[in-house]
Amino acid sequence: MDFKAKFLKASMLAGLCLVSVQAASLQAQNFGQGSPAMLNNQNVYNQYLQPVVTAIDYHTRMVYLFNYEEDKVITLDPRNLQGWPGDIPLQHTLILPGADKLYITSDNTDDHPAYIIALNVYGIDWDNNTVSLSVESVLQTEAPGTPAELPYVEQTNPKQPIPTWVTARATQIHGPTLLPYTDYAYFTKWTSDEVRVIDLKTSDFAEADPIIIPGYTEQTHGINFNQSGTIGLGTGYFFDNNVIDVYTVNRQTGALNPVKQIMLGDEKRYAAFTHFVYWLDERYALTASMQLDKTSLTPPSTNNIIPPSVWLIDAVDGTATQILNRTNTVNGPGVFRSASDLAVVGGKLYIAEEDSLDNTFARDGYISIFDLSDRTKPKFIKRLRPGYELPEGFAVAHTLSPTPDNRYLLLASWVSGYVIKIDTLTDTVAKVFGPSDGLVMPHGIYAAGGNR
Repeated sequence: MDFKAKFLKASMLAGLCLVSVQAASLQAQNFGQGSPAMLNNQNVYNQYLQPVVTAIDYHTRMVYLFNYEEDKVITLDPRNLQGWPGDIPLQHTLILPGADKLYITSDNTDDHPAYIIALNVYGIDWDNNTVSLSVESVLQTEAPGTPAELPYVEQTNPKQPIPTWVTARATQIHGPTLLPYTDYAYFTKWTSDEVRVIDLKTSDFAEADPIIIPGYTEQTHGINFNQSGTIGLGTGYFFDNNVIDVYTVNRQTGALNPVKQIMLGDEKRYAAFTHFVYWLDERYALTASMQLDKTSLTPPSTNNIIPPSVWLIDAVDGTATQILNRTNTVNGPGVFRSASDLAVVGGKLYIAEEDSLDNTFARDGYISIFDLSDRTKPKFIKRLRPGYELPEGFAVAHTLSPTPDNRYLLLASWVSGYVIKIDTLTDTVAKVFGPSDGLVMPHGIYAAGGNR
């Protein structure tokens, strides 16, 4: 039975919910039904991979689906779905390569737990602006009213204030990633010390869940795996967290085994507050830091904090080498604002620079681009700027998501309400999704076919 027949039969038996911004009929499309392990077969992967990027909206609590080939966006209200757990604040998304399953995380409130919610996606009709989907499972990860467990931190110098967004009050589940060649997905409870592991075959918690490793899993923003799924790297997304955690993986159970921690610098001088890791190959990866200066968490023995910078990680030798310093000018060959995310496409390093940690929150945001022919010596190419290459008023370049073919790079700004499509051949803006498309605070962007 082909997919269309299966879809029509399921529609009649289950009464699928159509969610759209307008009433419209759905024409079933040929979506993949394979697991991530199955989709790592290149022929199957190419056949079922869909040009879909997902995100949520902090403010409206909508879910966005972007078609980066046709430059279309569908906005859906998940509260219309049968089984959706109510009016809850959303956080992150993860969509499988065939775009047939979508996971959404939520924060807890006084009335609602924090959730990981699995949705079956049966088809998307881009022409009629509709998507057919149903709630498969609603997994509770924290009880209502449970406070965040973040370290208490105070400002100790004028260069490094403590923004309110860093001191979250409720549970937040961030950093969804896929373990290649398996059926496991990982979500990190950034506000405490848990890694949650989902079995994608059942959309339920895996045998290894939850993972709590004292000294490792606190304030982690994603466990990012190399392409073979043999090594995982965890970030330290908080002030003065100056290490990248290294794990090996039990691929049968999904369990993580802590191996070592790689410091970004040394006890006397270090970089801290890392958001993402980007793998270059099986051994080497890049990370970037955000912290500007000392805080109350900085040990007295530390001379100073290395300001926003980029580091080359050797996961085998357990070393970190700084490859980019900070620059104080918009056209300077370094990191201009706090480095929130990074990606390497076509031999070029792209850095999302966000103005989020100093005294002038969200005045601007940039994308800096470097030639990475020599991974130890990036060469500055240019910086995309608000009001020039980027929209007027663009601020806080937060997350980068390359399309699986590396043809485009999607950039999300939850502060200024934009998702930007960058052409990686010309390094120009190819499409702007923004307030005119109904976007308010898009966050948690994820491309089908990506591992994170």
